[in-house]
Amino acid sequence: MPLRKGLEAFPDAIGAWQGQASTIFDPEIVSLLKTTDYLMRRYSDGSGRSVWLYLAYWDTQRRGAQIHSPKNCLPGSGWEPLEAGTLTVPVGSGASRMTINRYVVQKDRDSMLVLYWYHSQGRAIASEIDARIETARSSMFRNRTDGGLIRISSPIYGNIAATEAMLIAYVQAIYPRLAEYLPD
Repeated sequence: MPLRKGLEAFPDAIGAWQGQASTIFDPEIVSLLKTTDYLMRRYSDGSGRSVWLYLAYWDTQRRGAQIHSPKNCLPGSGWEPLEAGTLTVPVGSGASRMTINRYVVQKDRDSMLVLYWYHSQGRAIASEIDARIETARSSMFRNRTDGGLIRISSPIYGNIAATEAMLIAYVQAIYPRLAEYLPD
């Protein structure tokens, strides 16, 4: 299933956040990830706080192409998990909510808060196992194995609670935009 729009077209301005820099992965990393498309962009707000957005999409998860869990990638790049859990974020209008993963990680003296979830054909899924089950179910009943990963991270500014509130506001700002790019 193709993307609705290429991820490079994701807006540079999201509310008070302005895109500052995008990262292009080395060909070896792209080959390892096997994504159909990805975006890694840093956004900053008016006070200079930064948020990194990583969107990755696989139009199929067959032939060795699978979503790489941050549970593996972050420690693999030297980040040690300090806290792991989930949180529920109100999104959209009405009582819509989604549960996402929340990690506090540390590398040397740097600490970072990471929020992420899997996108499975219009649904936000926190659990890696549930995302795989949904992919298998969709493969059987819809002949689709597409999916995505949305990861948002930031250095800890002030304290974890303040940084979490900032990232939740960012999630709420980007969430309605995702449907313009990721298929249902």
